[in-house]
Amino acid sequence: MESRKGAKKVVLFAKKLWRETRPKTVEVRRVKDKKSIAFGFPPVVIKARAPIKFVVCVEFSEVLRIYHFSSTGQLLSAKNFEPPFEIRNEIEKKSSLILSLPKKRPSHP
Repeated sequence: MESRKGAKKVVLFAKKLWRETRPKTVEVRRVKDKKSIAFGFPPVVIKARAPIKFVVCVEFSEVLRIYHFSSTGQLLSAKNFEPPFEIRNEIEKKSSLILSLPKKRPSHP
């Protein structure tokens, strides 16, 4: 339940950021837990929890800013990256998408 409240706080932060700064894109992502040990039959899997649970990626024309949040929705840190944004591919592999702005609308024929 706490994680759900944290996700809502992060989404509200992203929407506010979208309204106030008007970047190219804003993405809210949930960081997946890492599989640390798997053993036995049937396999018992132990997962390590990351201290960073949510990531907000804000892309401007000249910089990519990434905000890190805890599971409760508390802002932990932020970092800027210069182009090319190669870290974006790594983030996409290790997380799942919650919200993407601008929302892509289907075109009707």
